[in-house]
Amino acid sequence: MMLQEKYDLVDELLNILEQLIAIYTSLKVSNGDKQRVLAAGNLTDLQIIAQQEEKIAAVIATLEERRNTLQRMIDNTHTSFNQLIALLEEPRKQRGIALSQELRQLVNDISVVQESNSIVLNNLLKLENHKRNVLFKVSTVPEYGGNNSFASNNSIFNKII
Repeated sequence: MMLQEKYDLVDELLNILEQLIAIYTSLKVSNGDKQRVLAAGNLTDLQIIAQQEEKIAAVIATLEERRNTLQRMIDNTHTSFNQLIALLEEPRKQRGIALSQELRQLVNDISVVQESNSIVLNNLLKLENHKRNVLFKVSTVPEYGGNNSFASNNSIFNKII
């Protein structure tokens, strides 16, 4: 592979990292929205956010697949992005380091918020289950056998039949 082709692949790889940063930034905002929705207990809006996140996850998966392919095409002996960055020349090297650090920080931030959201969601579900249990608690007839009026021969239902 010619040197210019490798540079083009590196540039495409760095552009993918920029796209991932933009997507993860929007996901970070979405997680903040999710926190407000969870705090309000609004399950309808939560479902809308979850559907949006599914679409975002599909885009991320596609970009990550392309990123891995590009990394292998550029240099298949280096499996991590950081190893590949070390091989780059300036200014691509600095750009790669900056993008990698920014992306790593975003992923860490999102991870913290998602953990918090998970706890809030779990508690919300427990509360909803508790509400449902209290709301739908019904008293039952103590016995379904021979001691209640429905089972006795004197019941109005037995006389009609």
